[in-house]
Amino acid sequence: MTKRVLLATLAAFAALVPALAVAPAASAATGTISNGIAWTAKPDAGPSNPLQNQEYCTLGVVGTDSLGNKIAISAGHCVSAVAGGATEFPDGATVYRFLSTGTGDPIGTIAYRDPSIDFVVIELNPDAVLSSNGPEVRIDSIGPSNPDGELCKAGVRTGVTCGPIYRQAASRINSFVTANGGDSGGPAFVNDTQLVGMTRGPFEFVDFSAVLDGIATQSNPVGKGFAVTNN
Repeated sequence: MTKRVLLATLAAFAALVPALAVAPAASAATGTISNGIAWTAKPDAGPSNPLQNQEYCTLGVVGTDSLGNKIAISAGHCVSAVAGGATEFPDGATVYRFLSTGTGDPIGTIAYRDPSIDFVVIELNPDAVLSSNGPEVRIDSIGPSNPDGELCKAGVRTGVTCGPIYRQAASRINSFVTANGGDSGGPAFVNDTQLVGMTRGPFEFVDFSAVLDGIATQSNPVGKGFAVTNN
């Protein structure tokens, strides 16, 4: 190697080093997303405190739509003051995993919500790994549109509780099942693994058949043709 070539090579390397030093680190992978995990749309939600802080909700179900988008569905009032929540978050806002220490890494964005039925469709990050196995239950299919007998729910705040269904009206299922702040949006299920609704409040659940009907009427194609993951 001639002296001129050597000097040119060293100069090119020296110019590259600063660029390498300031290059941003690759973002962390989204990881596994399942029913029953805690989430929040608040970028600065504080640590979980059952008596004071309930700035989080529970994911009801995950799956894919007909376009192949990875989707999560939960309660609309988690992001909508119109639906009875504390804060109105706009469509397109980032959704985060919620940890015991507070807001965690981003997992997706709000596609849209329906305040009257009370659901929100979340478009998950493309690298999310979907799982039907939640922290407490497996949700791998959709149950009957008019369930009867015993209903169970899973929520981050109060875990799994069960009770008999005593009424169904419009987009609601009522059951003697306990729930509390933080459980909102979590799966309500029958036959161990079949989703029929999502927690709205104590003894009140959003009928999932109404959610699917609501998704079908949206102009936004995200979420249409939703199918529960069975991985």
